[in-house]
Amino acid sequence: MKWTSKEIRYLEDHASEGADAIAEALNRSVESVRHQARAYGLSLRRSWLCPNCGQRTFKPLSSKTGWCSACTKEARAAEIAEEVRDIEREVMRQREADRERQRLYSRKSRAKKKFPKKRP
Repeated sequence: MKWTSKEIRYLEDHASEGADAIAEALNRSVESVRHQARAYGLSLRRSWLCPNCGQRTFKPLSSKTGWCSACTKEARAAEIAEEVRDIEREVMRQREADRERQRLYSRKSRAKKKFPKKRP
């Protein structure tokens, strides 16, 4: 059975969905789809389009984020950087609290030295 121009256009537009999906949509055999794609120089390699960066990738999108691996890694790096900033802020608060406590102990000690000790 001959391929119509509409089927060929569909093949070109949907080549990234893979031979199985195209064969099912066009009601053709997988081998027929592969043969036609080869004749037109089309790759039937499955690919995905990342909704975040718009890049086409040949690895499935992340099930967690729905993005490509590069975008997912960048997002995770940003999360880690925020966690680090939070920890650093907490460390600074602790240091300031320790300094303030030490300052108060020093003031207390100096104040005690000003008063003579009582002897029984």
